[in-house]
Amino acid sequence: MTTERHPSVPAYATLQGRKEIPASCRLEGGPVEFSHLTVSKYDGTIVFDPRIPGACVMSVDEEGATKLRDLLTAWLP
Repeated sequence: MTTERHPSVPAYATLQGRKEIPASCRLEGGPVEFSHLTVSKYDGTIVFDPRIPGACVMSVDEEGATKLRDLLTAWLP
């Protein structure tokens, strides 16, 4: 697991946890490849980083994380 901070995370933010989730990734029009989705928590922000050069890194606040949790709970048995 890597320990470097993504450039979108402020230098003052405190890392509160990091996990890697096995995932597949497909860039538009490209082949499906395996990757780890790195999920990190810095202060009140959760960062989703697919660890693929050129891919976007997504960040959500507590409200966004709550909506994602509720959606996944509804979708998963």
